Amino acid sequence: MSETPTSEEHREPAQRRAAPESNRSAPAARVVGKVRKRLKTLPVLPTLLTAGNLASGMTAILLAVNGELFFGAIMVFVAMVCDMLDGKVARMTGQEGAFGAELDSLSDVVSFGVAPAILAHRLIFGYSAVFSQGERLLWFAAVFFPVMAAIRLARYNVEHTDAPTKHFRGLPSPGAAAVVCSLVMLHQHNETVRTWFHSMAVIGKDNYNGLQDLDPFRWLLIAATFISALAMVSTMPFPHLGNTMFGRMGFRRLIVLLLIGGVVVWRPVTALAVASTGYLLAGLLLGSIAMVKQLLRGRNPLDEDDDEAGADDAGLVTEKSESEGPAHGR
Repeated sequence: MSETPTSEEHREPAQRRAAPESNRSAPAARVVGKVRKRLKTLPVLPTLLTAGNLASGMTAILLAVNGELFFGAIMVFVAMVCDMLDGKVARMTGQEGAFGAELDSLSDVVSFGVAPAILAHRLIFGYSAVFSQGERLLWFAAVFFPVMAAIRLARYNVEHTDAPTKHFRGLPSPGAAAVVCSLVMLHQHNETVRTWFHSMAVIGKDNYNGLQDLDPFRWLLIAATFISALAMVSTMPFPHLGNTMFGRMGFRRLIVLLLIGGVVVWRPVTALAVASTGYLLAGLLLGSIAMVKQLLRGRNPLDEDDDEAGADDAGLVTEKSESEGPAHGR
């Protein structure tokens, strides 16, 4: 009399045969799910504004390569206007989404990371320079700036919340770009600075003998590039000007803002340089005060702050909501 196989014995071969098939179908199911969630429509006006941000950044790079530094720096400020408006328009029209947020961050890396670095590089040397004598420092500065901007934008995307705030953690990437580009515009527009620059600088590559040929303005621009890059990835508090400009304020502050606007109209290049540099210095001052307070409390200012100590590592997140994306990058 033969033994009748149990149900467990029947299921075991079936499970062994089905396991590889199910393992193979899991990635396929994920791919199919992504295909089914393909974008069918896009918000027109916010997407056009974000594309204008990217187009302005690329135009700034092309102008810098051709030596048109003043207009290249202007295009970076045009990119800032597009970047400021796209998120506002998307929220006003109820068209926020992950696609616009991703595109915004990618555009910001080009417009506020790559373009200012190339403008500064071109202004300081006056020609394409990479690894010759004394050129490696500026090569590092030109590479360091966009890398820090990309890290800044990635960190902002994972740390950002919709709760209103008065301060950024670290210098916003448009603010860092404004510091570099306003100095470029000041040199190109201000005849006194420009004459001083050309009287002390050696533009021709054949006559360039090293860092000793750099004039004070070039060193100032190099320092501003390094400090702005480091400020982007710092945790120093910088005022949130966007919430101030588009929010509510007292009558006296509004009058002061209008007076500042009048100065910008009267002396736009000088006012932009003073305002952007002052914004950077204000954040550094606030950060220095916070570090002094930590020292007075007996804490090491280089240690993690309270927010960082209790934060989760964003790099360990393995799942992402399909309906959410990073906020518009800064």
